[in-house]
Amino acid sequence: MVSKVLLKFKIAWQLIIKYWKAAALVIWTVLIWFFSRKNADGAIEALKASKESHEKQISSLKDQHKIEIAKREELELKYKQTIATIEQKYEKKEQELSKKEKKKVKEIVQKAKDNPDEINKKIEDLFGFVSDS
Repeated sequence: MVSKVLLKFKIAWQLIIKYWKAAALVIWTVLIWFFSRKNADGAIEALKASKESHEKQISSLKDQHKIEIAKREELELKYKQTIATIEQKYEKKEQELSKKEKKKVKEIVQKAKDNPDEINKKIEDLFGFVSDS
């Protein structure tokens, strides 16, 4: 029995000597696998930490984006309100001016009742345009 094992060992030794490059490659692969197995766990942990970090960054960016959109919507609302207020003030001022202009024209007409040339001249001076007549 021992001789059979010894015979098999001698045959294996002869094959190893003949094909030493293949044997060295197998031994090298086993050693690399054995030693890098510990490093693989560390690499997996590093990848998990990196993934968590990226997820936190994405979450933070999404939150910032939501805040930015809310601010933009708020500014847009303020802009629309400001425009509406300005338009209301403009209409009010325009109506006031139109009332004042009507009063002035009425006063001019009352002062120069029977003199159409004087009425034309005063209206031209007041509003800054020239009549065709």
